[in-house]
Amino acid sequence: AIIEQLGADGAPLRLYPSPESAKLREAVAEYFGLGREYAFAANGSDDILNLAIRAFSDTSKSVAALQPSYSLYPVLAKIQDASFTQIPFNADMSIPYEKIFASSANIFFFTNPNAPTGIGFPEAAVRKIVEGSNAIVLVDEAYAPFSDWSAAGLVKEYDNLIVTGTSSKGWGLAGMRIGWGVASPKIIEVLDRVRDSYNLDRLAQAAGVAALKDRAYYGRMRALVVEQRRLFEEFLDEMGWRYFKSSANFVLFEPANARGERGANVAKSLFEFLKGMKILPRYFPNEKRIESYLRLTIGTAEQMAAVMDAARKWAQL
Repeated sequence: AIIEQLGADGAPLRLYPSPESAKLREAVAEYFGLGREYAFAANGSDDILNLAIRAFSDTSKSVAALQPSYSLYPVLAKIQDASFTQIPFNADMSIPYEKIFASSANIFFFTNPNAPTGIGFPEAAVRKIVEGSNAIVLVDEAYAPFSDWSAAGLVKEYDNLIVTGTSSKGWGLAGMRIGWGVASPKIIEVLDRVRDSYNLDRLAQAAGVAALKDRAYYGRMRALVVEQRRLFEEFLDEMGWRYFKSSANFVLFEPANARGERGANVAKSLFEFLKGMKILPRYFPNEKRIESYLRLTIGTAEQMAAVMDAARKWAQL
């Protein structure tokens, strides 16, 4: 699709792209079974998070999100000079609904599946948050392609709901910076007011349309990731290591050493061991609730075999 867009000599690049990413918006709407007026396209879903913060927060309108969650939310709120409230998950990582409703935030970010835990929450949870909140609720579905559902269809019912997605994970196109959002036409109109005039180039728009239309290929790739995730969770069960059941393309787990010890130092030990073998999990030394955990993105069968072999060697030290 990109080569076709370039033409024989790259001449089409002399022309500006569609300012609204019109064909990509149509592809997004078709993918989620919505009308074109519900769809929005952007330079990665991070761009939409930024636009939503710009449109719906300021010095008097606050922002809130659950904790732990995506680390960009407080950064974007600070840029907009808006106060930011972190609402801790309950001890069992369930949702503290009453604290969300009491936060008085003007925009609430709900990452589903959650990052960094990978926990996926059902439709009933999203409905409860949207119906019980006076805020704009943005459901960040960066990892939703690896779960079993999307909240996108709910935007036809709720005027205060935005659902964002990205090509970076489920479509393997992080380098293209293609993101999308769906929301009521009222919200889409506001986001259009504050975005850049040409926020996606011609090649990214073409790639996004092609990716969204090729459901069969991406369905097969998703199935491979989900299967490797299942096998890795079986490995964690075999090792006796705790983990959060994941609906994403990663697993957050708590390793134990040969003496059965757990904790931040144990997680750091495995992190450094794997890093020495050019395996790079995420380590969270500054997040008290998950400092004893590592987050590993699911790779190919060969990569995951290498991870499990290395982890077994470390566990025997």
